[in-house]
Amino acid sequence: MFFFKKWSIAKENAAKAAAISKSQAVIELGIDGTVITANEKFLSILGYTLAEVRGKHHGMFVETDERSGAAYRDFWARLNKGETQSAEYKRIDNHGREVWVQASYIPVLDSRGNPTKVIALASDITAKRIKNLENAGQVSAIERAQGVVEFKLDGTIITANRNFLNAMGFALSEVQGKHDGMFVELSERSGAAYRELWAKLNRGETQSAEYRRFGKGGREVWILATYNPIVDETGKPFKVVAFTTDVTKQKLKAAELEGQVAAIGKSQAVAEFGMDGKILTANDNFLKAFGYSLLNEVQGNHHHMFVEAGERSSAAYREFWAKLNRGESQSAEYQRIGKNGKIVWLQASYNPVLDSRGKPTKVIEVATDITARKLEALENADQLAAIERAQAMAAFKPDGTIIAANDKFLKAMGYTLGDVRGKNDGIFVEASERAGSAYREFWAKLNRGEAQSAEYKRIGKDGKEVWIRASYIPVLDAKGKAIKVIQYATVIESDRGEEMVQEALVSLADQAEASSLSMERLETRRKSESVGPSPLAQFLTSLRAGFSSAMASSTKAVANFL
Repeated sequence: MFFFKKWSIAKENAAKAAAISKSQAVIELGIDGTVITANEKFLSILGYTLAEVRGKHHGMFVETDERSGAAYRDFWARLNKGETQSAEYKRIDNHGREVWVQASYIPVLDSRGNPTKVIALASDITAKRIKNLENAGQVSAIERAQGVVEFKLDGTIITANRNFLNAMGFALSEVQGKHDGMFVELSERSGAAYRELWAKLNRGETQSAEYRRFGKGGREVWILATYNPIVDETGKPFKVVAFTTDVTKQKLKAAELEGQVAAIGKSQAVAEFGMDGKILTANDNFLKAFGYSLLNEVQGNHHHMFVEAGERSSAAYREFWAKLNRGESQSAEYQRIGKNGKIVWLQASYNPVLDSRGKPTKVIEVATDITARKLEALENADQLAAIERAQAMAAFKPDGTIIAANDKFLKAMGYTLGDVRGKNDGIFVEASERAGSAYREFWAKLNRGEAQSAEYKRIGKDGKEVWIRASYIPVLDAKGKAIKVIQYATVIESDRGEEMVQEALVSLADQAEASSLSMERLETRRKSESVGPSPLAQFLTSLRAGFSSAMASSTKAVANFL
């Protein structure tokens, strides 16, 4: 009978163990931590087969730092003393990923109460743990960024965080246990709307809005708040948590902006459109820019009355309005059509106005008429294009590095763009000049924003000498700092050659004249001393005739060369 009873208990225990094994991850460990066996659930959680873990130490599932730590040694010391260990544990799977388990490590004792092995029952809580950490992170982030206050259902303040207290100017001890009504104006506090606010919260209905509240000393405080009823397992509210943002500055700023909008209306073109694109209203500046005098000439018409027919039916124009309907502002330079086909250029911003739910209700266009400036810019662009066609152009960084060059420049210097891009302007300058202080000062002046213009000798490919008449013009940013240098140049190598020949001719002529005068002075002196020419005079006369003949031949040769 006794044997039968023990057999029944053993059978029952086996059944229980089987049931546990089906529902939970189970691992058996020797008292030294060696893995004896593990069920499929345990192996599946950690991504091993039984052969990969059997006979190895439990430390294989633990991070290296933890494995060698005092806490892990104490964990096994307690198990060896027969003490069960239960907690949430972080483990490492076969792929090095974190796995969180809710586990109980249970020492199995022999008849004398000594532990013989350890059975661990575990559940995979990785997803839950990550979700909890995520929620905790979100709550922590909200706590850091927003005011948080908790109320009982009757409006009594349970607690509040620093952000809320700072916004209202109180310490926690000054508000704890008091009613939310302390922040509300007396007339509102006794009104039906405030009673209904708390009635809805007691019914479990969340309330969100912008609220005017009063802080310490009667200071007006505006908060953007959500009052959230917290419910129990049965769905019944038991407290209210409010998340608040202090928008007092923004509220005051909004009032200031209303004044600014009025000022903008005086200086800029402003129009309002429905979300369907129809014109609701427009100010005088807007009407004047388009050549209209009366609002009723445009009111009720679609915005596309200001758009060319080809653009009006385009995908880009449809997308323009689709973006506005999604609440996305649009800003750019736009070409529009005014009365009688007049071309109008606007620098405009189209701003959707959103309701409390973030839904666009209308669009406000704020614009500046830039027609004159745009036409001038287009004219300047044409002029620049003409200059580029007529002149050699190159662009440099402030340190002289070549960014770009047009065909005329490259042809004059005998290079391709690939040959020169990224190299320094010094490649076009003789070595002696490049190393000199004048060349360094030339680039120093450009870096100071000073344009440089002169005739420059430059060296092209294969040492070819090229003379250019050039202007180096620094391009400045908004702070007046040079960001690049543009060179406009005319090649004058042929003109320079002519000038050099002419200079040579003038020099030769001056020498000839000087020689002729000297011989004339000698002849005059001879005549004063003797009637007939002396042998020396005859020699000088012959020499002068020969020199004049040589000069004439040289002049003729140079003329033929030119």
